[in-house]
Amino acid sequence: MAFDKKSIRAVIFDYGNTVVEFSRTQVVVCDAALADVLEKHFGKPDFEKLSAIRDRNRLAPYAGDPPLYRENDLVEITTAMIQELYGLDPSPEQLAEILRARFEVFVRIVRAEPEVYDLLDRLAQRYRLGLLSNYPDGDAIRESLAKTGLDAYFKSVVVSADVHLVKPHPVPFLTILDDLRVLADQAVLVGDNWVADVQGGKRAGLNVVMLRQWETPEKLPRKPGDFEPDVTIGKLAELDALLL
Repeated sequence: MAFDKKSIRAVIFDYGNTVVEFSRTQVVVCDAALADVLEKHFGKPDFEKLSAIRDRNRLAPYAGDPPLYRENDLVEITTAMIQELYGLDPSPEQLAEILRARFEVFVRIVRAEPEVYDLLDRLAQRYRLGLLSNYPDGDAIRESLAKTGLDAYFKSVVVSADVHLVKPHPVPFLTILDDLRVLADQAVLVGDNWVADVQGGKRAGLNVVMLRQWETPEKLPRKPGDFEPDVTIGKLAELDALLL
């Protein structure tokens, strides 16, 4: 192990594909719910085209040279999606209903396995726990945490929508470290995304554990000179041996 757990004061988790599964399975369910509400207002969408737009939006914050890492604005990307699919501008009422459907399906499908609660129970006795997630809707993240009861474990929750920037930009990391009142080298970040979590966490000075339990929908490639994680694990349960 590349870090000494005796020096660790906080454990910061990514959300999707770290604490909960949010792989292609969940993405397809969300896309289907979005297609249903779009059909209600505008007619049956081309599902393949809809999914391609959604995939492109997920990668948009990482585009550019250098990337700006600006989080998507939900109103902007939803309006643009409808314009691309139908050549129409949605009314404010239509837009509000579509955004509500997106919110509701996310909250409905997110669930945590029983062993996650057990692990967080054990970790919370020793460390300050935080959640640091890339997602363009902070309210959806917080509502899902409340619904699952996971909110009870985290002393700080920072979502990219809150700070308008996605990991690996340093601002999300600095924000949660400040909230948890720890230095970067006193924290371990656990995440699944090579760029957002591993590169972002290491650049910010955190210890990083990469989790490969699920396949992330964002395909972000390795580049020459990239940082390696301090530890790579296949299951979240392996944190027991690392930190307890």
